[in-house]
Amino acid sequence: MRNLVVMVFFTLASYNIADYISAPVTEDRHRYMPVGNLMKSIICGFISAVVAFLVSVKALKQRKKIKYPFDRPLR
Repeated sequence: MRNLVVMVFFTLASYNIADYISAPVTEDRHRYMPVGNLMKSIICGFISAVVAFLVSVKALKQRKKIKYPFDRPLR
């Protein structure tokens, strides 16, 4: 659930950044849906979700190692 929230947040943030950098306005001042910016933001959001997943798995392994040392049996 946390990774989904991270993905949505970073997708929205990166879309707004990409939209600000390359504004979707034609020469006639008409706005259009920037498919390129949308794809960049989805890819960035997916990558951030993967990174968040890997960091959370690493943190959980570290917490388990500290909580349950391997020299005594688990209950």
